[in-house]
Amino acid sequence: MDSKSFLAIVLSLLLFFVWRYYFAPPELTRVAQQQTSTTQSAPKESAPPKGALSPPPVPKVNLATLKTWSIGDQLYRMKIISQGARESSFELLKFKQTLKHDSPPIQLVQETSYLPLDVQFVTHSDIDLSALTYSSSAPSDDMVAPGEGAKNISFQAEVPGKIRITKIFTVKPDSYALQLEIRVRNISKKNFSDRLGTSFYFRPYTTGERYNPSRLTYSIKGSNHDVSPKEFDKPGVIPSSIDWLAYQDNYFIQAIMPKTQGSYQLIPRAINPENPDKEITRVVYLTGKFDLAPNEAKTFTLDLYSGPKEVSALKMADHNLAASVDYGWFSFLAKPLLAVLQWIYGYVGNYGVAIILLTIMIKIIFWPLTHKSYTSMQKMKKLQPKIQQIREKYKDDREKQNQELMQVYKTYKVNPAGGCLPMLAQIPVFFALYRMLEETVQLRHKPFILWINDLTAPDRLHMGFSVTLPFIGNLNGLPVLTILMGITMFLQQKMTPTGGDPMQEKIMLIMPVMFTIFFINFPSGLVLYWFVNNLLSIAQQYWINRHAAA
Repeated sequence: MDSKSFLAIVLSLLLFFVWRYYFAPPELTRVAQQQTSTTQSAPKESAPPKGALSPPPVPKVNLATLKTWSIGDQLYRMKIISQGARESSFELLKFKQTLKHDSPPIQLVQETSYLPLDVQFVTHSDIDLSALTYSSSAPSDDMVAPGEGAKNISFQAEVPGKIRITKIFTVKPDSYALQLEIRVRNISKKNFSDRLGTSFYFRPYTTGERYNPSRLTYSIKGSNHDVSPKEFDKPGVIPSSIDWLAYQDNYFIQAIMPKTQGSYQLIPRAINPENPDKEITRVVYLTGKFDLAPNEAKTFTLDLYSGPKEVSALKMADHNLAASVDYGWFSFLAKPLLAVLQWIYGYVGNYGVAIILLTIMIKIIFWPLTHKSYTSMQKMKKLQPKIQQIREKYKDDREKQNQELMQVYKTYKVNPAGGCLPMLAQIPVFFALYRMLEETVQLRHKPFILWINDLTAPDRLHMGFSVTLPFIGNLNGLPVLTILMGITMFLQQKMTPTGGDPMQEKIMLIMPVMFTIFFINFPSGLVLYWFVNNLLSIAQQYWINRHAAA
């Protein structure tokens, strides 16, 4: 392989990393008319008047003064306050916020001004549903015990002589999924017509992590589409018939899954967009218009999921929610790799050790290819003087030069691309591992050894310093494993034949420096894979070089 071809491959790889690191935006969704017509199951509702569903100016709630109910199971605890029967807290009991021993559970509701499950009418602005006080016959702590059946927990409030609102939560044991029914009953003596909006408010689960952004996503038939905040104000940015809409990052998700047949809209809005650190994503589930005769009721049903992106739990929630675990183009590799990794973990009990053993397995599978690659490069290096002579002799006759070179390759049974193509075959495996390690909640907060206490976090040995560096960002510790990875990559490149091309040799020596910089903020589990792969490659190259010399 000549230096230009090699340079093109290297630059392609570097371009991928630079793009992924700095410029990869969420997918900007623009719903085509054809897609809308095929997925829409009911006539399109007109948009509500501007400002009709603006969030109510609710002051911060003093939870100590309000009656509160706790519902859920051994997986989560959800708190409902009497004012508006809104969600004031949602804790994931099996997941901590940080690695500290006394760290509280992950909290998915982080606001006291804008609380989820607030409901309001579009046209009857005189009826303030968010200020209503709800009552319930349920005990203040109504958790579903393991082995129990599903439990319905009801909250009710009314505007005397006008309307009655009932919220019914169906809590299922051993599941992060629950069902919400909102029932509107006309208790007046006149007909009642309106549309009902239910608001959900989301805040980023983590801040300052460029590799784990919180984002709004909808899915249609297993195809996921991220929605940028810049798109929120565009009409129809979210289709009227979807599998689910969710606020998610790599590890946790809060999903809305409409069940009620008929027209509805899901309308996203940004609150405090001028302050990214305090920006809130608001999603309104807006029903179609309904008409109620006196004493007539209408029920709207939503399935909800708030929890980790564990495939088994997501499958239990139905609605094709498991598609939220998206490994991109290399899902066909990432899924079996994850299955093997978890199988190994079941025996060794340490995901770091499991990654090492998985790396060895992958190396064994690719051993014949890499052996062929290294052997081909050795032969090309020995032929380099003869190749250079032909290039000099026929430098003015490119056709004759190519003919002579092909004859040399044929005589000595050498493929000029043989040193490159087998190694390129391993690139999809690397990308699949990258996505798998980046989006597997089972690895979150899982330690390896010594300072590596979270395989999904960047490699840092904390030494009491923190600096901000260009291109790298904040460095709050020494990336020891990443530096070792760079050193082993340098040693591997020094041992690898380059065919005597000076340009190629320089590029090969620059690569370890570039990769070390790129890997500084990658998950330490991925760095561990690359480090172990380098060690195995060095051992293989040493063995080949020794036999070639003999």
